[in-house]
This record gives sequence, C-alpha cells and structure tokens, in this order.
Amino acid sequence: AAEMCCASCGITEVDDVKLQKCDACDLVRYCSDKCHEDNRPTHERACKERATELRDEILFKQPESSYLGDCPICFLPISVEFFVQSCCSKMICDGCSYANARRETKKRQTCPFCRHPVPRSKEEIDKNNNKRVAANDPIALMQMGMEYHHKGENEAAVDHLTKAAELGFVEANFKLAFFL
Repeated sequence: AAEMCCASCGITEVDDVKLQKCDACDLVRYCSDKCHEDNRPTHERACKERATELRDEILFKQPESSYLGDCPICFLPISVEFFVQSCCSKMICDGCSYANARRETKKRQTCPFCRHPVPRSKEEIDKNNNKRVAANDPIALMQMGMEYHHKGENEAAVDHLTKAAELGFVEANFKLAFFL
C-alpha cells in the first residue's frame, strides 16, 4: 500500500500522525496547519485548477435519475410529464405510455407495467386506489390525500400526505408544504 506523506515536510502517516487533506482540492495532505501555510505558494496554482475541476464536475454533472425515479419499463429518468397507473400505482414515463397506447389501439388497453386492464369508470379507479392505499402505497396515498383536499376534507388530506411523505415519496412533501 502506498503511504501518504505531508506535502510540505514529507512525514508519513503513522499511528500518532494523522494527515489532513487540502480542503479545496483533495490532492495533497498535510500534517499540520503550519505545513499547510508553508506549502501554500507552491501548491496554490494546482489547487485552484483542481478546485475548479471539482466545482465544474459537480455543477455540470447530469443527475443519474430525477427526483421521481426511473420509469420501471424503460429505466429512463421520469420527467415532469408522467402517468400514474391506478392498478399498480407505477409512474410510467410519457414515452412508454404513448408506446402502449399505439400498440393497443384496437382492443381494450392494459397497463404497460402490470398488464391489468385500464379501468373504464371512476368506480373502478377508486376501487384500485383503495386497494393500493390499503397496501400503504405512497403514490396512492398522495392521490387519495389530494382527492380529500379537493373535497375540502383537509385533515384527512394532511393525514394521507403525511403517511406518503413518511414512506419516502418526495412529491408528497412538496404538497404538504402548501397545507402547513
């Protein structure tokens, strides 16, 4: 294993000496604040370049996923436009929903994820949502909370949104912010 040493005095890291990284660039290590100050003139240029690289990497790096997660069919990040299926409460990206609609134009459409027939009435949708709420599905809980809100039952809405937020659904936290 390569031993790390102080960039100023050259002392190696042993049990009684702990080296600290340069705060800005993480390229070099120092045994003390004095060594850090002594080495500053020689290290300053490389430190600034590396700090700029690190800042640009953080600033311009594309996120691996959106806060909504990935589409369970194509595994691409879900954008702002998505569909929530009432049968399985899966968020499906717009593209997968469109592809499913194109594929199943002649017969009754099914959910692109679970292949359950798409509900034809509000009663069927409510029945599916109630099943998902009973299973503690955070998306269904948030939807039910928003239904209660639209009916004017804000206490029940807050209860459902709080439960969805506790289960880790970020959008439920966002919706709760308007109630509290």
